[in-house]
Amino acid sequence: MRTPTGRSLIALLAGLALVAPLLGGCGGGIGSTTPPPTTTATVIVEALIAGTTTSLPVPATIVIGGVTGVTDLAQGYVIITGVPLGSSDPPQQPLTATAPGYVTVSQTVTLTTSSYTTVSVEMAPADPTQTATIQGSVTSTPGAAPVANALVSFTPDGSSTAVSGFTDKAGHYKFGGVPIGVVTALAQGAGYLEDRHQVTLQADSTGTNPAVNFSLLSGSTRVPVAGFILRLGLETPVAGARVTLGDQPAVTTGANGQFSVANVQVGSRPVTVTASGYDDLQQTLEITPGMGPITLYLAPSSPNPPGKPYTITGRVTLPGHPDNSGAIVSAFSQALGQVVDSDTTNAAGDYYLFVAPGTYRITAQYGTHSIGRDVILLGGGRVLTGVNFTLTAP
Repeated sequence: MRTPTGRSLIALLAGLALVAPLLGGCGGGIGSTTPPPTTTATVIVEALIAGTTTSLPVPATIVIGGVTGVTDLAQGYVIITGVPLGSSDPPQQPLTATAPGYVTVSQTVTLTTSSYTTVSVEMAPADPTQTATIQGSVTSTPGAAPVANALVSFTPDGSSTAVSGFTDKAGHYKFGGVPIGVVTALAQGAGYLEDRHQVTLQADSTGTNPAVNFSLLSGSTRVPVAGFILRLGLETPVAGARVTLGDQPAVTTGANGQFSVANVQVGSRPVTVTASGYDDLQQTLEITPGMGPITLYLAPSSPNPPGKPYTITGRVTLPGHPDNSGAIVSAFSQALGQVVDSDTTNAAGDYYLFVAPGTYRITAQYGTHSIGRDVILLGGGRVLTGVNFTLTAP
């Protein structure tokens, strides 16, 4: 096993072997033509045991910019040529290092265009009784073409730390040192929608794990989207509502509240719904192939409309006062143990609260006097009305 002196050794070896080829040699002399722009880089990578200057005792597979190389045990490093520069400025590419018995690591490398780039990768030993090795592929759909440089990550349940890396030109990956148990596997590629799985991994000491493959849908894919616009609470159709989804022209709902939009780009897309007599609705929808009809709810406009749609409303009466304004009504969530919304009554005593389905303690307070009652708000877009109070206040 070689014990190098660090990057100086790489620089010495690489300099002797590569300087002349990389610079195109010196034989051109004066008057030689200008060389074409460089589109690839040469990278020299050494793999070290974390916290030391000692080379790994096993070969490490290095993937950088989709190009693969394996370290030479006698030398402790690998020379990888033809690494694409990419489109960033300065040029950068992701690097992934995997070795048997060690935790896979990934990092971003800034590439040198005039010479070669040297990189040292430190890898920590993995416990074979507590970690797993996993491999698979990432392809596009339709077509099943390999997706190079796709980021693949494995995150254990209850943790925010992932073991991650990037695919090679063939769309393949292989990672080591992934914690065993239930993990979330995620693949992401530029221009694609992410693909996510939940898998259970067994330790290397007990056997091997089946491949975890991903299929990424192109972000340029377009699909039809249909659905209904209903009145919040009564759930009756809203005819004549204008629905604008993504970058497509607005469509209008029919008598049954139904709408259909063609050629909506997949992914997170904004939707806006407007209708006379209703508050405007703006939200984001996740558009996917094969999705079923969606249902959106519009809240009726009010003479004294709140700042947002409401799901609980009522009136507070203040006997002996010129009007019923100024009472504070709050909704205390029994599940969360905290106040989730509040409103101040207008002159008529009306208040509006917007809360999710659940059990609440609704409290009306004016000065030092208060009164409350427990209510249950059901789901399905229902609105709970008539939660009224009479508050004797000074």
